[in-house]
Amino acid sequence: LKPVFDRRHGTVTAGNASQVTDGAVALLVMTEERADTLGFTPLGVLTGYAYAGCDPARMGLGPVFAIARAAEETGLHPEDADLIEINEAFAAQTLAVVKALASDAFARKFLERDRAMGEVPQERLNVNGGAIALGHPVGASGARLVLTSLKELKRRNAKRALVSACVGGGQGAALWLEAA
Repeated sequence: LKPVFDRRHGTVTAGNASQVTDGAVALLVMTEERADTLGFTPLGVLTGYAYAGCDPARMGLGPVFAIARAAEETGLHPEDADLIEINEAFAAQTLAVVKALASDAFARKFLERDRAMGEVPQERLNVNGGAIALGHPVGASGARLVLTSLKELKRRNAKRALVSACVGGGQGAALWLEAA
């Protein structure tokens, strides 16, 4: 397949990039008290989150910056997660996030940290497939990641998930969820 962005040296093709697809998801976010009043059983709890930006030229690495900022707020690192969902805009993008999270040099140069954020255990990453397999309904992808994580936590009787995504313009989001 022909490269999409850089015809001469590019590696991103239609075969290793997520398809923009149709999709819909709805999440109700409320306090535990309100859920109880309405008779709803929560799927989980949002225990921490962060948004961060980076140089737009590094657009796909936004999750690394957001995960680092979330770590400052929560004290949690990737190895603390039972499940990790990183929206897979491109295969290379997710691989770059995983590599940057584990890199001491990246942490020192770009995150102003002494050491890396930590390894991402592969057996915990995108356990049901990423956006290349599932599609990327752009407006619903973040909520889809949250819902997939919460349902998988329940299915596995696991406790904690880290959800992250890159956003155009060099932004990133990271959320920590716990099963209810």
